[in-house]
Amino acid sequence: MKIEETIFVEPIPKGRPKTAVKGGRVFVYTPAKTVHAESLIRQALLDKGFFGEGIPLRLEATFYRQRPKTLPKRVRLPVKAPDLDNYLKILEDAMEKFIFYNDAQIVELHVKKCFGSPPRIELKITDDIEGEK
Repeated sequence: MKIEETIFVEPIPKGRPKTAVKGGRVFVYTPAKTVHAESLIRQALLDKGFFGEGIPLRLEATFYRQRPKTLPKRVRLPVKAPDLDNYLKILEDAMEKFIFYNDAQIVELHVKKCFGSPPRIELKITDDIEGEK
């Protein structure tokens, strides 16, 4: 099985959990921007399929960010924050229990970030691991 999709959403990094004290109790919550981005990713992948538990997966993802207008033309790739692994984490968390059972199933990974318009995430997930089939 293979899922290939272009998700037209501005890539954002996974937000760190926040804490708040209310009535003397401490609450931990996920930032609203992160929850919203995960929701948009899930909507784009609605009814694309599900990889069951124990199936090894290959994930390929390219995160396209809008190029800042003030950036010099000689800068070709986004080498500053946010980190690539934080982009990947929000994508994995959005797909867990929705596209695959657990992100531990991902055994092969190819991920990159670059500038592009419109901002988007190009995604490919397959269970056809080299040497396995």
